[in-house]
This record gives sequence, structure tokens and C-alpha cells, in this order.
Amino acid sequence: MNRFTTVALSLLLLMLIPFSSNAQQLYISTEVGFGIGNSLDTDASDTDFGTLCDQHLNPKGDNHFDPGVCSSETSVWNNSFDGATGVIAGVALGVSTDLGARIEAEYLYFGAQYDSTSPVVGGGGDIADKANQELIRSDERIGGVNINSLFVNVYYDLPVSGQLRPYIGGGVGFGMAEVEWDAVWARNIDPDVITTADDAEYLGSDPANEEEDRQALHQRIAGTTSTASHTLEDTVLGYQAVVGVDYMLTDSASIGVKGRWVKYAKFSGTDEWDQLRGHAPNNGSGTNTVEYTIETDDLSAFGVSLVMKYAF
Repeated sequence: MNRFTTVALSLLLLMLIPFSSNAQQLYISTEVGFGIGNSLDTDASDTDFGTLCDQHLNPKGDNHFDPGVCSSETSVWNNSFDGATGVIAGVALGVSTDLGARIEAEYLYFGAQYDSTSPVVGGGGDIADKANQELIRSDERIGGVNINSLFVNVYYDLPVSGQLRPYIGGGVGFGMAEVEWDAVWARNIDPDVITTADDAEYLGSDPANEEEDRQALHQRIAGTTSTASHTLEDTVLGYQAVVGVDYMLTDSASIGVKGRWVKYAKFSGTDEWDQLRGHAPNNGSGTNTVEYTIETDDLSAFGVSLVMKYAF
């Protein structure tokens, strides 16, 4: 049992203590089932400099082309990834109250292996220019998505006779989300298709050398690759809507089916590039490490699970 699970179960108990004195019945439930994670639209940005500001490729003091103002400029791009099926599992501690409703504290796990790779579908002008002219690959991948959540739920049991106990409800809480993200951005190995310095002012002392110097720069840029592979993390608020039905095996034990829709607030994860244009993730001596940020508003899941409940 990991640390989060231990803390979660402790919180579930503490959250229900205030209700136990007025409770008609205390119960515990467990569940396991399958979930469908929503497709993900992502917005991304990083803190990179322009390529001509990269001192690894255009060495300071020996640069023949004006790099312009070399300050951190935010590049932006976006992408889309298919949804995925996964697993939902949870444990809850609840009470039925004199108010006619059940109040429940729940730990919920959702995990799905998206394993979805997509080329970048849009971005700012600099990204679009590179994609159209220089890049032969700009692929990103979403691997696993795992969310450990704590919810406080309220349920209303519908008044029906017999052994079936249908109910509806919902809850609010928060989730600790992990998203595996990989990226490979690769330039064409042919220097003749590199256009990075085409509009830059030539700084060499002999204009007759401009074409030769431009070709040398393009050869250094050609074939360079930027890569990243990390598990990004964020804590996100969430809410859910739940419907279900229990079948009473005895006065205290039941088995049932539960359906839920869970929605989380914006996820935002930040990390450093592993490699930037074929070298360390910076733009030379004295520059900051380049970081990227991935955001999505689409973390959500539908789930159906088998529930076992015991009242005591």
C-alpha cells in the first residue's frame, strides 16, 4: 500500500467521524470496473530562444548572422490524442443519515494506457514555419494517465420496495494526476531545406563569404533533434455524477453496479527538455534550462464498476 493510499484511507475515516453520532447505519464499500478516458486536446509552450540565439549552433563571438534579441520567447503549439479504456477501482466509507441521504468519503483510482501518438496539429507562426519547411517529424505521445482521487459524495436512495436499491448522487474532491508525455522533434538532414537564417542580417566582414557561411550554419542545424520523456504531475479539482443500483443479499450485505462520470479541472505539467536541437536543453553558457508546459482541460472518464457493500 503506497503513501497516498494510506493517507487517503485515513482521511476517509476522519471525514466521516462527525456524521457517525447521528448515523442510522455505517457502511464500507469496494468496487472495481472499467473506465473510458476522454480524448485529450493539449496546449503546450516552452521557454526556448530562437534557433539563431542557440550558442551551440551559432557560437557567440563567431556568429555570422544577427540572432536578434535573445530573450526567452514562448513558443506555443497544440495537439490532439485519442481516448483510451482503463481501470477504475475504489473504496468508500459512508453513513446513512436522519436527513434521508447517504454521505460518503471515497478514494478512487483511474488508470488508462492511452499510448496515443500524434503529430503536432497547430501552433504559433514559428512552429508552423518550422513544420512546413524544416521539420520531418514533430510527434508527441501520451502514454499512461493515472489519477488518485478523494471525493466527498452525497447519495439519495430511491424509495422502492424489494431487494433492489437504486440511487443517484454526486461528489466533489481533488485528484493527484500523472500524465506520461513524450516528444520527438526532428529537423530534415538536408541542409538545403533549412531556412532558419534566410531573413537574418549577415554580420560577416566579407559579403563574398555570406553563402558559404549560411550553408555552414544550415549544416549545423540540419538533423538536430529535440526530445522529452517525462511523467508530468498536477493536483486538480474534480467532481462527479453517479447512478447505481444495489441488490440486497442480506440485511447488511449487497452487490451492485455503479456508473459514473468524473470531470477534472485543467491539468498543467512542467518539465525540462531532455535534449534541445541535439545538445543539452539550454542555449549556451549562462542561459537557463529550457522548460516546457503541457496543459489540458479534458481529463475526464466514464466508468462502470461492480460494487460490494457491507453495513455494520
